[in-house]
Amino acid sequence: MSAGPETRPPDLRRATLDAAARLLAREGPRGLAVRRIAAEAGCSTMSVYHYFGDKQGLLDAVQAEGHERLRAAQSVRRETGDPEADVRGTCLAYREVALAHPDYFRIMFADTPPGLSRPHGEVRSIARENYAAFVDVVRCWHERSPLRTDPASAAYGLWATGHGMVVLELTAHAPVADRAERYATTIDALMAGLRR
Repeated sequence: MSAGPETRPPDLRRATLDAAARLLAREGPRGLAVRRIAAEAGCSTMSVYHYFGDKQGLLDAVQAEGHERLRAAQSVRRETGDPEADVRGTCLAYREVALAHPDYFRIMFADTPPGLSRPHGEVRSIARENYAAFVDVVRCWHERSPLRTDPASAAYGLWATGHGMVVLELTAHAPVADRAERYATTIDALMAGLRR
């Protein structure tokens, strides 16, 4: 049954995405139940089908939303005019987005649930564009101050390190104290090591 006009969220599509991300992150593939997602979002199952078509469309939309949030946060942090500061800011934004939207972050990098396909081309395109933009920022840094390695390798090392630390933090395997400082210190140390 659909929520009444006085209780319907102002952005039903976003509420449905948030509900799907929560349930998927909490319960894995079992969480991708349209009826439960609709109940959590305060809408009808028909609304879910209207916006997303089917479970595959819903999963794709959740992953696309996560990548869009990452893109928005990182693009703001790479507009300082200082390529080295832009690299650092982009790395820090990665952690900030993961902690602000942990359910989306988990789904962005989760295995595809049984019975569904890998993310469609648009989702993969957004993810590739995000990463390519990061490589471009590292390339600008390299052009300003040559690095010990090529920009693609430097970008991969920074991303893999940051991603690993974020995953450890989200899964409660990281030390409790000073997580933000440890993350920033590690990125700074790696960047220092990349300088020629």
